[in-house]
Amino acid sequence: MRSKSSAAETLSDLLLGQTRGRILALLFGAPDQAFFVREISRRTAVSVGTVQRELEKLAHFELILRTTYGRQVFYQANQSHPIFFELRSLVAKTAGVYDLMTEALTPFAGQMAFAFVYGSLANGGEKAGSDVDLMVVGSVPMDDVLMLLSSAEKEIGRAVNPTVYSVSEFRKKLQEGNHFLSAVLRGKKVMLFGDADELGKMGGVRLAQGGAQQP
Repeated sequence: MRSKSSAAETLSDLLLGQTRGRILALLFGAPDQAFFVREISRRTAVSVGTVQRELEKLAHFELILRTTYGRQVFYQANQSHPIFFELRSLVAKTAGVYDLMTEALTPFAGQMAFAFVYGSLANGGEKAGSDVDLMVVGSVPMDDVLMLLSSAEKEIGRAVNPTVYSVSEFRKKLQEGNHFLSAVLRGKKVMLFGDADELGKMGGVRLAQGGAQQP
């Protein structure tokens, strides 16, 4: 049997990692819903084998429930676990950030050419209190963006710093060689709305390989 200190260290390690974070964000973001392995793999963009290994670890600590129906195995967040609410809050503030922000901005999806997170959160260098750097390109007024993000800020426990450009202004600044925007485009980012390749083509900026990903 493991000592308490050993178990605590293992549980701490369990919460780290991008892949595990995606799985936790999916399951704890919809705790009333059960998912089968291939569905989790598809929705998190993680291979089936990797998903299975992560699910086994999470089930070992009873953070998720494993249920079998015929030949199909389903997994679901364990709402009866003593740390369910704390873990759900933690996931929302880390791996669930992108889903919450996407949901918040969805009412104006038709008015946004692009919306993406950049900076420390996107490149993995964030700290507990790091702000979320968001860029929106489209016809959405700044006041509306701030209004939409107010509830998301409370849920993720981080301040969101949006920068808003119209499409023409954004394109013009890039063509003029704006250093800030050029650096942002070449850096890592997580696309919430729009296509990363089209974003790079807009200003003739060649994105770094692996520089953009979907949440």
